[in-house]
Parts: sequence; structure tokens; C-alpha cells
Amino acid sequence: MRARLYRPEGLSNAPALVLVHGIHKDGMDEARLKAFAQSLAATGLLVLTPHVPSLADYRIEKSAVELIGWSAEALHRQTRRRVGVMGLSFAGGLCLVTAADPRFAPSIGYVLAVGAHDDLERVANFLLTNEIPTPGGELLRLPADPYGVLLFAYEYAAALFAPAEVEPGRVALRYWLWGETDKAREQAERMSSEGKATLQALWNGNNTAVLPVLRRQLAQRRAALRSVSPHDVLARVRCPVFLVHGAHDAVVPCSETQWLARGLQGRCRVLISPAVGHVEVAATATPAEKLEVAQFLREFLELAHRLR
Repeated sequence: MRARLYRPEGLSNAPALVLVHGIHKDGMDEARLKAFAQSLAATGLLVLTPHVPSLADYRIEKSAVELIGWSAEALHRQTRRRVGVMGLSFAGGLCLVTAADPRFAPSIGYVLAVGAHDDLERVANFLLTNEIPTPGGELLRLPADPYGVLLFAYEYAAALFAPAEVEPGRVALRYWLWGETDKAREQAERMSSEGKATLQALWNGNNTAVLPVLRRQLAQRRAALRSVSPHDVLARVRCPVFLVHGAHDAVVPCSETQWLARGLQGRCRVLISPAVGHVEVAATATPAEKLEVAQFLREFLELAHRLR
């Protein structure tokens, strides 16, 4: 596998962390991830950022759990101390699945999950319907980020396009997810009128025709979605867990962290803050809100440096 290692200067026995990128085409090379890894290394951490091909291709698959686990094992062997695993967005949920796996748990000393999911099927249905159940039995209604429908349209393109146009349709959707909208439109122009109409509807947010198709696909893949969700395995996570979530996250709602905290039965520290967007500190955060985030991260860093 590909990975990048960030070493703190002047420390020969630094505590170690596996930092896992979220869904992004650049993977371990994403600029914000690299800057964050450098900042963590500057605090005295040895940071490994593995490249997860499925996440870089906008897919959430069990193969990512294997790769996170191998990364933790490799870093554990190198440092001879338990390591932390930190995941951003959907990678946060995958890190918790990894920590629950008996093959990898001995190498992992703590988990930090930012904007993580508890149940991927529940989050997927939220992204399609704008509503999601909370642990308290209420139904949270929130306008979902349009990115979510595009993400699952890309994943289940075979159900949306004629067989000959599945791959061209995926290419167009991939460009759109990358933010390269001109290339996406160029690709669409090469497709049939039906394929082009489907793409235009998705890009315009007119999802009436595709939503029933996507919901059927999710229902048919329930077992696969559960396999990459920490919900059923949280009782097996024995290490300390830190959970951070944006109060107004429209990709993975903060109710997912509430579900995670419930499943962990108090074996975690939780921060749900308006200062956090999806996986980044919001530009509109107040100084007091930023201080709260900084104090939470300080607790995490103190544990990392104590861990053996």
C-alpha cells in the first residue's frame, strides 16, 4: 500500500498515530490532510497517512478496514507501542470497526473519530430523504448536502443507466464529484438523451426519478452497509474513544455521534460543536467555540503521549 510518514524532529520514541483521510480523490495527498498531519507531527506525534483506494474512489468498503488495520499493525511493530487511529468523516466509522476487530485491536490504543457514522444505511437514507432518527426517538429533519445523492448515484450507476452507458455515466459523475463540472458536462454530451437527462437531473437536484432506485439499491445491500458500520460492534471496542462532530453537519448528522456514544456506553469523550463543519473548524466559529475544540484536542494529545 501507499502511505506517507510524518516524523517529529528530535524524538526517537514518539507516540504514533494512523490518520485516515475521508472520501476525496486525492486521498493521502489531499492538501488539508497533509497540513494537518504536519501540525500533528509538530506536537511530537509520529503520523502515518495511508492511502485508501476505495475512499479515494468515493466508495465505502470493508477493504478500507483491512488497510487501516494493517497500517496500525505496521506502526505498532515499528514503535513497539500501541498506536492511535484517527478517521475523518466516513473513515471515522471505519476506524471504530477496525478497533473492534480482534485481529487489530491489540495494536490500537485509542480512536479519534471526526464526523463519523454509526450506521451507514441510516446515513445513506438521510442523504436521500433529509431526515434521520436520533437515539432519543425523535426524527431530525435537516437539508442534506446534495453531495450525498451524487455519491450513491456514482456507486449504483449500473441501476441508473443503460448497460452501455454505465461507465460513461460514472465518469461524468466522478468529474462532478471532483468539482470539475466542465469536464462532467463534456462527458454528458457524448451520452444518449436518456443518460444525459439523468445526469442533468442529478446535477440540478431534481432527484424524484432516481431516489426510488437508489433506496432499492440500499435495501439490497443492507448486509454490506452493516459490515462497514460500527453500530453492531461497539461493545468490542475496549480502547478510549474521542468523538468530535459538527452540530450542523449536513453530510453525517451529529445524531450519529450520539448513537456512537450510546453504543459505547460512556466509554468515550464527546464534543458536538457549532465550531466544527463536517471535518473542519468553521470560519464562523467564535473564539470561545474554537477554545473548546482546542481543549478537547489537548486531552486527546495528552492521552496520545501517555500511551504505551
